[in-house]
Formats: sequence, structure tokens, C-alpha cells
Amino acid sequence: MGKKVDYLIRGGRVLDPYRGLDAVCDIAVKDGIIVSAEDIDAAEEINAEGCIVTPGLIDFHCHVGSAISDLPAAPEILCFPTGVTTAVDAGTSGTANYEAFRFLTFNSRVRILAYLNVCPAGLATKAYHENLDPACFQKNTILRYLKKYKDQLLGLKLRSSKELVGEYGLEPLRTMISIAEEAHCPVVVHTTNPPVLPEELARLLRPGDVYAHVYQGKGDTVVRNGHVVEEMREHQNRGVFFDAANGVNHFSLSVAQTCMAEGFLPDIISTDLTTKSAYKPGMVFSLPFILSKYIALGMPLLEIIRRATTNPARVIGQEQELGSLCEGTCADITISREVPHTTDFKDFAGNSVKGDILLRTELTMREGEVVYRQIEF
Repeated sequence: MGKKVDYLIRGGRVLDPYRGLDAVCDIAVKDGIIVSAEDIDAAEEINAEGCIVTPGLIDFHCHVGSAISDLPAAPEILCFPTGVTTAVDAGTSGTANYEAFRFLTFNSRVRILAYLNVCPAGLATKAYHENLDPACFQKNTILRYLKKYKDQLLGLKLRSSKELVGEYGLEPLRTMISIAEEAHCPVVVHTTNPPVLPEELARLLRPGDVYAHVYQGKGDTVVRNGHVVEEMREHQNRGVFFDAANGVNHFSLSVAQTCMAEGFLPDIISTDLTTKSAYKPGMVFSLPFILSKYIALGMPLLEIIRRATTNPARVIGQEQELGSLCEGTCADITISREVPHTTDFKDFAGNSVKGDILLRTELTMREGEVVYRQIEF
């Protein structure tokens, strides 16, 4: 008799970007931890033949504080059926409502981390935009919350668009970064229709900061005169992370196709899911739907999975623990299947690219417990 384990996931194509692994092999789980699959006696075997086995997906940019605003969705419903075990809320709450957000999300079975919006009210409603007057940022409370709640808060978030910052230009971003410098934390900046050229905005960012919506297509973009702005590669090389953060209004196929053809790939692929887009046909729907779009765009599957597991886990500071299937790490595991299905992946301008594969989640395991399973799997 071999050693007792809870689960043996057998015969799947294991994609572990952390180790560069793409091979058919077994994964064993005991007490919420991945263990050696040799010489074992499993309480339950899961037949993953013909499926893809990956670390639990990480949606690095979404909105999940469903009861504090009409914008975010409910995390368990949003995440587990789509293979997401870790969700990073992108600034739904600010200092005025973060503690309510925390009360609602901290004990969720989904691992929920967050960036705190520098606007005190955060994204309070779809009806109007946040106030980005730097004089209204509550610096002392921000610093206190980042220290007190560092188990959930990763850093700060700002939306830097012409229609949002108005006459303040880059001052809200500069103010946020100065607070982040004092708190020793990273920032995420929304860049759709930026108030300055993208490279000017990126110059302000530090290694570890995140430039969200890199393939957005409104106003000035990372593509100019038909080619990628070369300076953007320099910022990526010095450690600024570029997140696709699809959203309904933040993805341009023409920008994405130019960038991908010239080798300027996103570090992270996320959804920016809200109540406007979750499970609604069209441009976002879910993280597996977005990942399927990158299959249609020609990115290798291992590299796609890297950008929804290992890379965002690195930004979080848990690259191996949450972004790998190494023995001894947390058993957050997603089993998916490539399903033949003709799909038009659309952008905000109505352009589309046709794909013939969709990724469908068959099973989601969170810390060694099955939290979602297709009925026939």
C-alpha cells in the first residue's frame, strides 16, 4: 500500500509555466497541498485524460465587491465555475468603503486580494466617475490601511483617462505614486484614453507597477504609425508589468494584433469583469473566454496560461506558491478542456477575430477541495 492521499489527478496534460512543464503526468493532493504522485493510495481518482491541468487561474484585474457598488460581481459565482481561484479586485473600494469591502470578501472561499482606489469612494457606481482631485485623497488613512490590512491590500489603483482626470492631468498619478513610495507598495494604473502619450505615463511607473489595458484603442495607444512605440518595450524590460485587462471598452484587436506581431506581449491576461460583462455574450464573459481569444490570436497555450497563473502570482509575490504545481505548494488547481466551437471574439469597435477553440472549465480545486465540477466530469 502506498501513502494515503486525497486525490490523484490522472493522465492530464499538465501545463506548469513556473517549471516550463508541458507534459502528460499525474498530480496528487493531500491536506490541501500538492505532493508526489509516486507510490500512493488515493481516496479519489480524477480522470483528466484529454484535459489541461494548470495552477488555479488568477484573474488579476476584476471587480468583486458585489454589495458595496452596482459595478462588481459576486466572487464565488464569478470565479469557481471559470477555474479562477484567486481574484484581484482592481480598486472597487477606497478608504471610505474598503472596510465594508473587506467584511464582504475576506472570508470568501475565493482568495480575494485588492488594490485600494486612491479616490476615497472608489468605484461607487456605474452612474458617474470617481473624483480624482488629489486634494481629496486621504493620504494618512491610505497609509494606515495599507499597513493594517496588508494581508489583503497589495497596493494602490488609479484610473488615468482624459475624461476622468480632466484638468489635473498626471497629478493624480504622481500623487498616488508618492503615497506608494512612502508605503513601499506597487500601483496599478488604468490607461484607456490617457491624458498624455502612453510612454510619458509609463515613465512615471516603477518596477513592479502595473500598466493596465495595454491593448486599449482609444486616444493615444502603444501603437503609433503602425508600429509598437519602442519605448514601451524599455519600460517592460525594466520591470513594469503590462496587463491586457480586457474589459468591455479597453481592448482593440488592431492594437493587439500589431503588438503581438511585433513581439510586444502582455505580462498578464485578465478580464476587468464587472456586472456589465460577467457571463454576458460578447467581449469578456469570463477569464477562460479571454484566454481562448489569445489562442485565436496565435499565442502558444503554455504562454497564455503563464499570463493567467505564474506571472500574476509573481506580481502578488507568490510566484511558486500560487503560480505553480510544484510539490509542497497550495493545491489550487484548474482542469480545463479545449472544446471545438466557432467563436467571433469582438472588440469595442466591432472588429472581430474568429477562433475555433474555447477553454471550458471542468473542475476547480481550491486548497485541495473541489469547489466546482461539470456534472458529467
